[in-house]
Amino acid sequence: MAEDSSPLAAALSLAEACLQEGRFGEAEAGFRALLRAQPGRFAALVGLGGALELQGRRDEAITAYEAAIAIGPGHAIPFTRRAVLAFRRAFGEPPPPRRPNPEASCISMTTLGANGRFGNQLLQYGFLRMYAAAHGLEVEAPDWIGRDLFDLDDPLPEGPLQPVSEEEVDLVASLNGVDPAIHANADLWGYCCYPTASLSRHRALFRGLFRPGRRVRPIVAAASQRLREAGETLVAVHLRRGDFGGGRFWVAPAAWYGEWLEAIWGSLRRPVLYVATDDPAAAAELAAFSPLTSADLRAEVPGAEFYVDFHVLTQADRLAISNSSFSFVAAMLNEAATAFARPRRDQSRLAPFDPWDAEVLL
Repeated sequence: MAEDSSPLAAALSLAEACLQEGRFGEAEAGFRALLRAQPGRFAALVGLGGALELQGRRDEAITAYEAAIAIGPGHAIPFTRRAVLAFRRAFGEPPPPRRPNPEASCISMTTLGANGRFGNQLLQYGFLRMYAAAHGLEVEAPDWIGRDLFDLDDPLPEGPLQPVSEEEVDLVASLNGVDPAIHANADLWGYCCYPTASLSRHRALFRGLFRPGRRVRPIVAAASQRLREAGETLVAVHLRRGDFGGGRFWVAPAAWYGEWLEAIWGSLRRPVLYVATDDPAAAAELAAFSPLTSADLRAEVPGAEFYVDFHVLTQADRLAISNSSFSFVAAMLNEAATAFARPRRDQSRLAPFDPWDAEVLL
């Protein structure tokens, strides 16, 4: 049956209304009925996950979100909610949100966690904190996986604020004082994939936000130690496959990374290659360099299984990213690398770049 058929669309709207109104049992029943009629309906799986989560049935909610991710792997909401629930099942709750300062003007981004996945979310939260610091505002942020990974304790949004979209306002100009307008008591909307040269004066603040929190720090420290024991020069590449492949999100051939590695390998002291990837088979394409992956490090962060890869990318001595905000942001955070490379489709190769003077996606 077509995704937009009227009876199913009406049933979906009704179930979503029940969810918004706090009638979680009715919402669950409505989403389950929809899924019996159309088992692969993405919005119904996400809604079912929400209804189960709000009833405290975490394991069932995770199952529903995982089913939604399998259908739409690039969608942010099930990715975020599954990550948060699975992480907290393993590690417990994040730091409690601070009480907001009633005297302070604030800024929020209530779509954080819903617009783009992990790399995008770091860009959005980072921009929010930059903007708040530049203009003396307090940040309010919704629940998202950053609270867990980085021990963040921002106040939760308390009420509706004036929406301000990056599509209608030059937020970067406002950040840097080029535009004198200051958007206080505003709810920002956007992906915040701005050319990084315009943000470079704030790089110390940005980098300071995303240090590993107390629960993941021992895990990634042990992973880093195993890599350093395997070699003296850590070379990392990111091969993103699973939810990429079309349009702006094109995938570079592994052969480009192999050519880049061949060009630098002989000049490095005891190099060791780490491949960060969402496709375990991808590392085999660089087998000539005996790559290691997260599986070799015996390091796991339940719910945030991607985080070991991300952290290693931030620590590498040489780094080649994919055309992805995930590894681009890791490059922004990397203070160790002496060379960065990224795929250039117009050149059919990897080319050098400066992560603090570049476009996020090409």
